[in-house]
Amino acid sequence: MTKLARGLLILILVSACSSVSHVNADSSQTATTDNRIVAIGDIHGDYQQFVKLLRLTGLVDKRNRWVGGDSHLVQLGDIPDRGPDTRKAMDLLMKLEKSVTKKGGAVTVLIGNHEAMMMTNDLRFVTPGEYAAFKDKNSKVRRNAYYQRTVEHLKNTLSEDELPIFDKAYRKKWNSEHPLGYVEHRLAWSPAGKYGKWVLSHSAVAKVGRSLFVHGGLSPEFSHLSLSEINTRARTELIDPASLRGDSVIESENGPLWYRGWARGAQTQDNYAKLESVLNAYDVDRMVIGHTPSLPIVLPRFGGKVLMVDVGLSAHYGHGYSALEIVDDKVTSLIGDERLNISFGKESLRRYFEQAQGLVGGAKIQAYLNTEQKKLEKALLIERADSLKADAAN
Repeated sequence: MTKLARGLLILILVSACSSVSHVNADSSQTATTDNRIVAIGDIHGDYQQFVKLLRLTGLVDKRNRWVGGDSHLVQLGDIPDRGPDTRKAMDLLMKLEKSVTKKGGAVTVLIGNHEAMMMTNDLRFVTPGEYAAFKDKNSKVRRNAYYQRTVEHLKNTLSEDELPIFDKAYRKKWNSEHPLGYVEHRLAWSPAGKYGKWVLSHSAVAKVGRSLFVHGGLSPEFSHLSLSEINTRARTELIDPASLRGDSVIESENGPLWYRGWARGAQTQDNYAKLESVLNAYDVDRMVIGHTPSLPIVLPRFGGKVLMVDVGLSAHYGHGYSALEIVDDKVTSLIGDERLNISFGKESLRRYFEQAQGLVGGAKIQAYLNTEQKKLEKALLIERADSLKADAAN
């Protein structure tokens, strides 16, 4: 979003956000548990598929009430964008957060890059249905008021030569870019709005038992920071985008919301060593990530030390139908009605992929494995070439 557009939006949000001036101390970055953990990846506005997965995992009943007992649900962010029912999915998670503690369970919702985009007004992937979900009988009045403020702002900040012609054609185009529900949507996602405030109550990274959960991935570049430091910086940046800097937690491509190195990097010994260094820094056995849909199953990488749970759940990505389960540190992939064990080691992972092929179609998985092998071979050739160059230089 341009500075001008951000400034226009601030005109309608400033009064709503004026009460948000600090970040609460991080109190939920670490949770030790021996209970069952269920991790679900990116939802992207597909409420129905999300509910189906919650029921499959035995966390909610047909009325979407928590029946998971002392289970711990971890949702890895990216609830909004690409689908129409973001609001319904968030409302359900908010309800579960409140009700689950009475039954001994827990719900942890992480901040994804699309939550950050919503709060910093990057609206490229918002669908018409997401705006429509906020429309009410007063939406026309609110939109008209916002339009008038927009015109006033432009007249006060642009020269006469720069000003657009505020005719019917201009207004028609402006209306198409600001559908009914837009203003309410933006207010709700502001730091003091219902959903913005809710996002600010969450973490970017969470440690649960022996697992580290993060939307994109925790890169070596950020692993010198404590979880509390990462989460506090993420919330501070969401409240005040002007505070962003080059090593921004919420916008850096190597930051926890955007990093794809563990999802796409070649599984070389060098990258294994870097991953081990990050895991050791937080005293965990594995990292669970979303953000990068590859296959419609939980996808183990680096010998199972990275577990990818963005299974393309939403209609936009093909309705993947899989979740991760951890019980007593035993890792299982739920694929439909089947439970497949995921263990460290090449042979164990080979068996996992063979079993998964029979459930979701072998061609997709085989194509992925072939690509991974080619990626590894290419990386090894580059490493060997670099080594020979270094030897020659010495």
